[in-house]
Amino acid sequence: MPRVGLRASCPHNPASGLGPPIAKGPISSSSAQPQRPSCGNTTEPAISASHRVMGSSTSDLRERYRSLALSMPMLLVLVCGANFAEAQQFATAGFQQSASNEPPATDSVQPKNDRIFGVLPNYRTVEDPKIRMAPLSAKGKFKIAIEDSFDPYAYVIAGAFAGLGQTKGDPKSWGEESWVPYIKRYGASFADQTSENIMTEAVVPWLLKEDPRYFRLGTGGFFKRTGYAVSRIWVTRTDAGGRTFNFSEIMGAGASAGISNIYYPREDRTMSANLSRWGVMVGEDTFFNLLKEYWPDIHHKLLKR
Repeated sequence: MPRVGLRASCPHNPASGLGPPIAKGPISSSSAQPQRPSCGNTTEPAISASHRVMGSSTSDLRERYRSLALSMPMLLVLVCGANFAEAQQFATAGFQQSASNEPPATDSVQPKNDRIFGVLPNYRTVEDPKIRMAPLSAKGKFKIAIEDSFDPYAYVIAGAFAGLGQTKGDPKSWGEESWVPYIKRYGASFADQTSENIMTEAVVPWLLKEDPRYFRLGTGGFFKRTGYAVSRIWVTRTDAGGRTFNFSEIMGAGASAGISNIYYPREDRTMSANLSRWGVMVGEDTFFNLLKEYWPDIHHKLLKR
């Protein structure tokens, strides 16, 4: 008698050949057997849905960590910059000793805030290039940053940027044409400019011993002074009076852009979005450097004195 090969299949599946024989002839309703349950896993849809929920939350958390990690290279540059700044301090020590016969330095903080056009704050501009300014203390640097951040003008400009974002519907997930999205954009705009002021005018200058003030050139032709104002984005003074790469501006603005990933939606935590915010911050500071360089001349001509 030939052997019959056994197939590993469901015992309730007729195709397996292991189920009960099918009765021939008519089957009465009383003899009809109840429907047997299928062999499929009925809990699979529920488990899949649970996995999808957990996966989405884990993905969002992972995305936040990835976005914050964008600022890690900046921190490494800050560490290297600190060593470089310390070397600059020793290099300029001889210069300070040779300049001991010059007039003594004045107070470390500007005695007044000559507002540009009577509106824009001008806390950190040394208007007279002939005045030797004493280096700012850590307290002086944080004082300037706080004054810049919470000046009445800061609230107005944050509202203007929030209105621009509301008009463009950016970020899209926040919606538009409502007070709630505008409040979100206002808070993000104010946080952007506050964190940038703190990083570029206080934290990084304090760590790297850089001077966050703008020292006007004050003399020369238009192209010379314009080039000087733009170059101050990349070159700055050290506390010792020397010159160094402007880590405070470039890396401080980058760190601020990285911090903004905490409160911006997922769609705005990409590398391109971070670079865009960094570019806007650096561009604004470049424009303000030009205003600071030429404001005394404009002020003089406006008042005819």
